[in-house]
Amino acid sequence: MLLLAVDTSGPTGSLALAAVDGGKVLKLHESSWIKKAMHSEVATVRLQELLKGSGATFRSLTHLAVNCGPGSFTGLRVGINMVKSLAYALALPVAPLNTLETLAFREGLPGERIFVALRAVQNFFYCAAYTKGETGMACILEPRSALEEELEKLAQGLDKVRIEGRTLAFDPLTSANVLLPLLTQLTPPRPYLNWKQIEPLYIRGSEAEEKLKKKGLLL
Repeated sequence: MLLLAVDTSGPTGSLALAAVDGGKVLKLHESSWIKKAMHSEVATVRLQELLKGSGATFRSLTHLAVNCGPGSFTGLRVGINMVKSLAYALALPVAPLNTLETLAFREGLPGERIFVALRAVQNFFYCAAYTKGETGMACILEPRSALEEELEKLAQGLDKVRIEGRTLAFDPLTSANVLLPLLTQLTPPRPYLNWKQIEPLYIRGSEAEEKLKKKGLLL
């Protein structure tokens, strides 16, 4: 298969194109950029350059993958809309991945149970925990929102803890080239979905939405 991965969840946007054969990833080409205005101003141009530089075409793509968040509300929409448009136009299946499992995959070693947390807003963090085995990675604490004082309790008993802002070794940036090997090592395997099923992972609403919820004006 020829798989295109897209990640616009943070200030760095990235694309990766790879041939995947029997669970093995052969990276063909990748492109990344630092957001100066909106990812939407760069992503389409970079995709065209990526395909041209690798000798691939839109029609040669067979599968798609995208980071669905958590992350920047507007940034996520850019990558997801790009992938959904390609999936619709070319009838391609899409694998949704999330920022927290991507970070755990990159930071963890085989055999470790790793807790990761990203700062959201104010005193809230997005967090989750995963176990990384010799042949795959599985979720042991589903992605959720938690107050900073709750993180220690949630991470209790795990082998490694990576919390944004507390651990120097922790780089919160994710990239599309990490999505590719992660996709081949999830347990159970991540199913490919129809473009209509792909949505951003918003663990918390926007600040405006959260305020309306507190007032009982939004369900």
